[in-house]
Amino acid sequence: MHQAVRSVTRVTRGKTATGRNIKQTKIAEMIPKKSFPLLPSRRWILPFCSILSLTLFLALFPSPVWPESEGERGPPSEAPKAIKAKESVTAEYVGTDTCVLCHEKEAKEFRLSTHSRISVPGEKVKAQGCEMCHGPGSLHVEASDTDKKGKRQTIINPKRDPSACFNCHLDKKIEFRLPYHHPVLEGKVSCTDCHSAHGAEVRPWSATTLNDMNEACFKCHKEQRGPFVFEHEAVREGCTTCHKVHGSIHPSLLMARDSTLCLRCHTQVNFPTIGKSSHAARLPQGTCFSAGCHTGMHGSNFDEHLRY
Repeated sequence: MHQAVRSVTRVTRGKTATGRNIKQTKIAEMIPKKSFPLLPSRRWILPFCSILSLTLFLALFPSPVWPESEGERGPPSEAPKAIKAKESVTAEYVGTDTCVLCHEKEAKEFRLSTHSRISVPGEKVKAQGCEMCHGPGSLHVEASDTDKKGKRQTIINPKRDPSACFNCHLDKKIEFRLPYHHPVLEGKVSCTDCHSAHGAEVRPWSATTLNDMNEACFKCHKEQRGPFVFEHEAVREGCTTCHKVHGSIHPSLLMARDSTLCLRCHTQVNFPTIGKSSHAARLPQGTCFSAGCHTGMHGSNFDEHLRY
């Protein structure tokens, strides 16, 4: 191959260096073609790609199976009338006054909640009050009281579907996708396990209980409730002082990692002295609560420094 290339490198005006006339020949034609058995020939590339694309399309979008009618399959126009009637029925907004007729207790609680003060202005906006979260309720009202399962399926229930909450609380939906989070998206926990959407507010932008914000956490985390002989004041202020309750990038839903979490409160001018002792050699060993020191970070019955 190298000799063939060398023989035509000095072709000028149809003559070689020796003066003999030759036809100009492309170098590419003189180079022997290599075969690649793993790749299809050029003439088969287009049909091959077409078949591959069609296969992927059929795998992702299978052909629909029309409902049977009189023993034969046909287009959607031949579907049973019951199916067509069910698909054509759409729910309509009926207003909060209609909901109060059956849900009197929830209506009284709702008047004291933060959600009751939310409204969408506009004459054409029909979604107000209860139906802002639960959706249009006409089908729910018309459903039979004896068919409880069917009645539940005609209304949106945030306890079973958190998407109703995520329509407004988009930041919480993002937090539930962080590495460490409560398993709401997995369906193991729901928003209503911690929050009462109908309940009166305790603090601005919260909907827990009248007793304390920590009561929502103590429903599951009973061992942190106490009472303890030596309390950790941060627990009294609220679990959210140290934890991001919806999701966090740190283990145990912590606000910060390692000793950085504790140093948000336990810092002083003569740092690394904390309290009355120097922590210069202790801080690099690990977190304050996992290095064999302050393991009773929620409270202790034995040591005032929460060592155990």
